[in-house]
Amino acid sequence: MRTIYITVIVAALLLSSCIKDTFPQGSVQTQEQVSQSETALQAIANAIPASMMTSNVLGWASSSSYGDHTDFGIGAIHLKTDFMLEDMVTSGDNPYYNRFYPYVLNRSQGERYIYCAYFWQCYYKWIRMANDIISLVDPQTAQEDALQILGQAYAYRAMCYLDLARLYEPKENDYTDVSTIAGLTVPIVKEATTEQQAKDNPRALRTDMYSFILSDLAMAQAYLSPSVTAYTLPTLAAVYGLFARAYLEMGYWGGEDADMAFAEAARYARMAVTASGKTPLTQEQWEDPVNGFNNGATSNSWIWGLTTSSENTINIVTYTAHISSEGTWGYAPLSQICASRKLYDAIPDSDFRKHSWLDPAYVQNPSAGMPYSYKFSGNDIDKSNFLGGTDSNPAAVAYQNIKFRPYQGECSDYAVGNCADHPLMRVEEMLFVEMEAVAHSDLGAAKGLLEDFMDMRILDGSYLCGVDDLDSFLDEMLFQKRVEFWGEGVLLFDYKRLGKGITRGYPGTNESAIYALNCEGRSPQWNIVITNAEFQYNSAIGSSTNNPDPSGLLTLWTNQ
Repeated sequence: MRTIYITVIVAALLLSSCIKDTFPQGSVQTQEQVSQSETALQAIANAIPASMMTSNVLGWASSSSYGDHTDFGIGAIHLKTDFMLEDMVTSGDNPYYNRFYPYVLNRSQGERYIYCAYFWQCYYKWIRMANDIISLVDPQTAQEDALQILGQAYAYRAMCYLDLARLYEPKENDYTDVSTIAGLTVPIVKEATTEQQAKDNPRALRTDMYSFILSDLAMAQAYLSPSVTAYTLPTLAAVYGLFARAYLEMGYWGGEDADMAFAEAARYARMAVTASGKTPLTQEQWEDPVNGFNNGATSNSWIWGLTTSSENTINIVTYTAHISSEGTWGYAPLSQICASRKLYDAIPDSDFRKHSWLDPAYVQNPSAGMPYSYKFSGNDIDKSNFLGGTDSNPAAVAYQNIKFRPYQGECSDYAVGNCADHPLMRVEEMLFVEMEAVAHSDLGAAKGLLEDFMDMRILDGSYLCGVDDLDSFLDEMLFQKRVEFWGEGVLLFDYKRLGKGITRGYPGTNESAIYALNCEGRSPQWNIVITNAEFQYNSAIGSSTNNPDPSGLLTLWTNQ
């Protein structure tokens, strides 16, 4: 076993979330002065996306704390949720090199453990930072730059609450009883919420939560300028995309407003596509060994994404270190994260997205002819070391992923390779939201939208959506979405919304034996449990109003 070293470099500003920390007591700078100071406000605004991409953002990665090498913000959350599903497989000889193993195993997911607490602590940290900005800026007197920052803060807050609502709202499943807490989300903490109010702040009903989210998005829409289009900021297009996500969830509530919600989801998804001017990734961009899924500036697909720098990263505490197989310094080459064999085998060879994972025939004999050719990061030596292995890292295995490239294609220098952008919203997601929403009123039109999309993935025009009912369409749509967004943290919300199960154990599975859990319908693990640290502060929440502990309730498949 090789030794893995940590270098900790954290900028203090990026970990600051309160204006009181920025301006000491007795400062002559008033709230009005701060709201009118572009430099001061911009520094606070920049701290939100920086915090979302900072290694050791909660201080959990240090050896003096938990030694948790998955503490790197939003990218970590996306991997935690994807590893609760079925398509990200761990093939390394030691499956515990996948440091997300508690989420894969559905182990220690109750209120006493740090694993569920991570979601809570991160999102409320970012909400607090957004609240700081909203409390500072008076829209009646603020200048244009300050209003733009205010709009961004509302967008960040809406994004965080929407994620929290979808993670924590309990959905029915066959493993736990959630009937007494149905429709509850999380407490709403606003910019004007007092400490006393926060100490008696119950879980909000989903109707109240989504009204609050839509209100925040309306505020963001009012303040954001159409002229600001940088993918690294929450733009108007991103706000439309958040509207689309929210209304899609609301459509599944049923009732007399369902048709309206689906119509609004489709409308806002199309608005996001149009306002962004973005187009789906081409094959060249998808397979780019230098910029593939690590640089939002090199494609015309990303509506919203985040950047990072070497000053804010720890060598093995980044998204790249845990997912990029070609980067030699992290956990990824040891855990060997692959597509599930079941998923891979169902993808036709004519779909260029299949090139994201190594074909078994290619791994067996890389010099043999394949129906397609792979592009690898780095130079010929890097390629040889990846495929054949080194003293430090094992040889590549069948189905291993090369979707997420180290930044600039740098395979050896973690200070460069770790600095990958991370997507929050691609235009492709909006196309899927649109087709799912449309399917509830016009199945034929939805099939046409899916076929149009797949014509950009299967370039010979051979794709045909041959289904005749809504449920079959949603299954086919979800399959294509699984291929499209593997590893990007999008899919748990789809599984939870649509009530789909997971199958990791089956004859011929390439999943590690200890991770081969199956479940019928929704996994109880997707109803994230509220950390008991909140109980100690907030008397309105306790075990009786918490989501049930799902730990250990799924069935381990055995090959008999």
